[in-house]
Amino acid sequence: MSTNFLFRRPALLALVFLVVAYAAQIFTDTRRFYSNQGKVAVSANIYIEPQPLFPETAKLVSFGAREFLADWYWLKLIQYYGGGDPQGKYRKLGEMFNVVTELSPKYSAAYQTGLLVLPGEGFIDEAIKLGEKGQKNLPDKWEMPYYTGIVYHVYKKDYVAAAKKFDQAAAIPGAPETTKLFAAIYYNKADERQTAYQIFKTVYETSDSEFARDRAEKYVEHLDVYFFLEDATKNFKQRFGRYPATLDELVTRGVIKEIPSSPLSVPFTINPENGQISESKR
Repeated sequence: MSTNFLFRRPALLALVFLVVAYAAQIFTDTRRFYSNQGKVAVSANIYIEPQPLFPETAKLVSFGAREFLADWYWLKLIQYYGGGDPQGKYRKLGEMFNVVTELSPKYSAAYQTGLLVLPGEGFIDEAIKLGEKGQKNLPDKWEMPYYTGIVYHVYKKDYVAAAKKFDQAAAIPGAPETTKLFAAIYYNKADERQTAYQIFKTVYETSDSEFARDRAEKYVEHLDVYFFLEDATKNFKQRFGRYPATLDELVTRGVIKEIPSSPLSVPFTINPENGQISESKR
């Protein structure tokens, strides 16, 4: 292309200058970002930020080749997250996982990756929605509710929701034996001890895993101690009109002969105001 050709077309010349100026600006800002002399005010992620279509629009423009377009978006997502600034914000991450799984509803790797990546980048609710979608579209994959349960536990501190997800995962054929064990553990954390007790007992009586059986047996015995102390506390209240100041008072007042120890080596304490028995963490 000759110089005269460009100058005979002012609009094309202006476009070329704009493209060159934009490229130069990106180059300059990127160098400043990684330079020891200073950093730009925004993350470099903004320069590689994808602009995904709305899922319904993406389905229309795919002309039936949804899996192909899903693969293209998946590669863009990997480039975006893998090639960006780890200290920056990935504002489009939730949208990218959503459009990939809308185009390819049974793409299990996208769901699992999203459930592991999204919460750590601040997209906690988006991760849970992605997990729910994965559970709906892939009902035979125990990983969907299992990974969603991890999000509830780690990022929401919602032990009841986590326990329910682990319980759902355990009911799917092929799930590890320990998945039901985790469900019981989280029900116990959430003070749903009667539910936890029944799950532990079932695991102990039916599991083919020696590890799961052994662990479940210890939890059953542990909860037996808990319920024993709970009943003793109620008995104390009926006899003396108040709750014991300490668990040792159950022994000194003759309500029980001794305080049984937990096979999990977890000490118990009591709240003298309401008689609530608690498991203390060392």
